Amino acid sequence: MAYNSGTDPTLAELISRYWVPAVFSKNVIDHTQSNLVVAGSVNTEYRRELSLGSVVYIPITTEPSASDVTPGTALTASDVTTTGTSITIDHWKGASAEISEMAKVEDHVGYLDKAAKSLAYAIAKVVDTDLGALFSTLNNSSVYGSDGQTMSDDIIIAMMETLDEYDVPQDDRCIITDPSSKADLLKIDKFIRNDYVRNPVVPTGKFGDIYNMPVKITNNLTDAGTGNYGAMLHRDAIALVLQKDPYSQVIPEPKYHRTTIQTKVIYGLAVIRTYFGYGFYTRSD
Repeated sequence: MAYNSGTDPTLAELISRYWVPAVFSKNVIDHTQSNLVVAGSVNTEYRRELSLGSVVYIPITTEPSASDVTPGTALTASDVTTTGTSITIDHWKGASAEISEMAKVEDHVGYLDKAAKSLAYAIAKVVDTDLGALFSTLNNSSVYGSDGQTMSDDIIIAMMETLDEYDVPQDDRCIITDPSSKADLLKIDKFIRNDYVRNPVVPTGKFGDIYNMPVKITNNLTDAGTGNYGAMLHRDAIALVLQKDPYSQVIPEPKYHRTTIQTKVIYGLAVIRTYFGYGFYTRSD
């Protein structure tokens, strides 16, 4: 017996005669979301430096030289300044949603609340995307390897050696890559053994460290063709300045019979120490 029959009136008849109303579920299936890891891996301390104006100027010191001490002779003073670098606040991004007056009255799910969360994610994602686009410019735009390469222990060691040669501090380094490299790394014995890493993948199930560098996985990297651009970087390689943190506005618009919600952010970003990072190609995008 079909579920829609067996009685008179049938369910279809009850629906067509408005005895059984249409009710939308309060359970909403959210859209898929990428891990957003780049903004949390770069330097954001300069956000406090800019309350007015559109440029943050950042002095960068050079290593002074040491010399022999001769009694009666003053040491020669070193100039430890360079031209420095700067970050221009030139990004203003926003995302918006709206609901009509009628829909707002009939809505029992809370559309604007759900929309607000999606808008916040969209703003965070665009910032992360812009940061990831700088990976290929690290190390003076010299990207390690070839597009479509399989991540290997040799690749990691080679990039780590390059950063070591530039005296990049060991602390605050990380690797940011995509799921194809995650699959490759799981085949590297050193990545899953306790005697090589502090936080092994097995048996914890968490994606851990290699050579004491956190490995972060995201689908939100810049396309390089076959693969994406990943990076091994110190947090001081790239800086992000949020002149105004992401902010939301709920705007009633009775003239247009609707309510609009919008989320915006004002920010700037730049590579501030190019040799503090090394971009590389991943196997697949």
